[in-house]
Amino acid sequence: MNPRHVLIAFTGAGAAAALAACGGGAATLDVRPAAATSPAPAGGSAAPGPAATCDAGRWTGAVSPEGRPDGLDAGDAGAVYVWHDGDGWHVRATDRRPTDHHYTGTIRLSAGGFAAVRTVSDERDDRVTVGGDDVLRYDFHTFASIDGVDFHVTCPAERRPGPGRQRLAFHTAFDGQPVADRVRIGDSRRPPASADFAFAREA
Repeated sequence: MNPRHVLIAFTGAGAAAALAACGGGAATLDVRPAAATSPAPAGGSAAPGPAATCDAGRWTGAVSPEGRPDGLDAGDAGAVYVWHDGDGWHVRATDRRPTDHHYTGTIRLSAGGFAAVRTVSDERDDRVTVGGDDVLRYDFHTFASIDGVDFHVTCPAERRPGPGRQRLAFHTAFDGQPVADRVRIGDSRRPPASADFAFAREA
């Protein structure tokens, strides 16, 4: 097995939060300043804590994100898989063919912050960054293995019901192109109507 390296870019106090959030796993964490990022939100601590409590509620969308896809593993149908459960949010990319497939995307948060960001089986060409603009960016070179990121979302300071409630907006791309059919959501594994899709926290 090759040594693994993942880059999570934070600045200032966010670097310490990132180190704690990764929990000293097998991956080597290289924290560097990044020009387009600013310190991670105050919720970005090692243990999910209040974020886990806040994130335990359900989220809704055109396709429900709730529940892990049954039997998901490395070498499954080539796609980026997105779901939410009691352990927060999860993004995984895999493919059946052992050739390089490039999965990239952004996850934009309307309010609150990202917390307990953890990478999954990332190799040296993979990259996850979280900026002070409340956008998580991922860049995975996936063969027949599996790459991914897990995170929690903290509650906004002010909870508002209705259309203004907290939203997560995803933009996904496969080999540089927005392809909705390369996305699978929730335990239903249904693709979204577009490579751009969003979920809202239930009031």
